[in-house]
Amino acid sequence: MVVYIDSSLVLRHIIQGEQAIAQAFESGRAISSELLEIECRRVIFRYRTEGILDDQGLVAAMRRLEDVLDGLDLVELSGAIKKRAMEPFPTSIKTLDALHLATAIKMAEHLNDESLVIFSYDKTMNLCAEALGFKAAFKD
Repeated sequence: MVVYIDSSLVLRHIIQGEQAIAQAFESGRAISSELLEIECRRVIFRYRTEGILDDQGLVAAMRRLEDVLDGLDLVELSGAIKKRAMEPFPTSIKTLDALHLATAIKMAEHLNDESLVIFSYDKTMNLCAEALGFKAAFKD
């Protein structure tokens, strides 16, 4: 099995210390869009600027992010992925979610008979993923 991890799962791990990410890594090969790293770094820096993280929290969050990134295969946002993200989806989703799901769609095309499972806490992304035929690990 291949698991697609989105930023919501990683950020809960980085900021709140939630360990559900371990389930994703234990389930199979973990992939995501390069967008994940951008989103996570932006949130970490924003939280530091807003005072949600202090210096020690910033260092710890960055360390956890690096640990997660070491276990992920990041997929470049190719022209084909961006083009797919511009096309319609079966349910209403936000732009960054469209980019994540377009990445998952393109990666699934290259998996022979392996299934791709979406690991996200975003309810609208999970709903759209299921409408596209993917299994969502966290439905509610």
